[in-house]
Amino acid sequence: MTRITLFFLILFNAFFSFSQNEEYFKHTIKILSANDKHGRGYVKHGDKKASKFIEKEFEKFGLKKLSSSFIQSFNLDVNTFPGKTFVEIDHKKLIPGKDFIIAPGSSSCKGNYELCRLNKALLDDSLQFEKFKSINFSDKLIVIDNQGMSSPEEKKALRSLSSNPFNARGIIFLTDEKLTWSVSQKLVNYLVLEINRSVFNDSVKNIKLNIENKFIRKYKTQNIIGYIPGSLNPDSFIVFSAHYDHLGQMGKETIFPGANDNASGTAMILDLANHYSKHRPKYSVVIMAFAAEEAGLVGSEYYTLNPLFPLEKIKFLINLDLMGYGEDGITVVNGSVFEKEFELLSKISSENGLLTSVNKRGKAANSDHYHFSEKGIKAFFIYTLGNGKAYHDIYDTPDQLKHPKYKEIFNLLIQFAEKL
Repeated sequence: MTRITLFFLILFNAFFSFSQNEEYFKHTIKILSANDKHGRGYVKHGDKKASKFIEKEFEKFGLKKLSSSFIQSFNLDVNTFPGKTFVEIDHKKLIPGKDFIIAPGSSSCKGNYELCRLNKALLDDSLQFEKFKSINFSDKLIVIDNQGMSSPEEKKALRSLSSNPFNARGIIFLTDEKLTWSVSQKLVNYLVLEINRSVFNDSVKNIKLNIENKFIRKYKTQNIIGYIPGSLNPDSFIVFSAHYDHLGQMGKETIFPGANDNASGTAMILDLANHYSKHRPKYSVVIMAFAAEEAGLVGSEYYTLNPLFPLEKIKFLINLDLMGYGEDGITVVNGSVFEKEFELLSKISSENGLLTSVNKRGKAANSDHYHFSEKGIKAFFIYTLGNGKAYHDIYDTPDQLKHPKYKEIFNLLIQFAEKL
């Protein structure tokens, strides 16, 4: 075999190996975002179905356990909507996720209800507003409309009415903005809806509802944790983490896939696990897939309170969330806190022509890095920047992700971990 042939064979194998990794990344996002994972939430045990897939990948890549199992179980209270999500106005059935969302802490509500409007015109008329406040709203829904209000203070004041000071059967907020859902560990005794103004006619007087919630106390969910022993410093750990949970389902048919948030980050840490299983690192590498991030960073907080090895042995933690883009670079939360490490990351990117921008932010409690850095552990939260607009909605699907900088981000993470 000639040297030229050998060179091109090595080059082809390297490219093919990387190409396979990228295909694995894409394929994993599709698996985690598929309907049979039910949005990786708490309806139909979507979180557990995703967890089983991740655990099997750990086994396939030969990761080792830090305890008797890859699974670290914990409990949380959570409100869910496994049943009916029927909303009808003007004899038109609204589409969950597209036309309306249910506030995550809402209780069940069924029946036909009169609507009472609270808008700028009413607020500007003190006499009419006093009459409004005297109404018995126990069998009515209040429609809150901020149209015509330019002041952030006015809008904030109206939003605060979600606490239901008038003791209505429910509250409806009309909005022109994208519908964005979340998860709640708490429950209120009334219903709150957010409805697109475009489907809500000014003449509407009544609404027909059948909303079913189920509040689950001490729902059992799980983190998934494994590691690859280091060759030179096995007692010092680099951690790659991502949350694998998402919002789940709102009713029997409406699924929030969570492709970017955060099937993408989960796929990335699994790809890193695959890489390190074939290229043994000098430090031990721990892969942590956290549950219940969307419920308030619950899984990562539980881990920091119940670590499987001393936290002080973590040399650095890199938390990955929203990894589906990158054409506009990345942002590094805690970049201005751990400046030496941020400069290293930025230098690697610029010297190798990897990303157009590596931006730094300060401290923020916006992902699973937070409870680690609060305990004195050096940690970054990295997310990609790009043209994607889908977030916490039904449109966050795999086909929306182009991940144009997958190769560059993957290489940046590998080099950064190597040079720490």
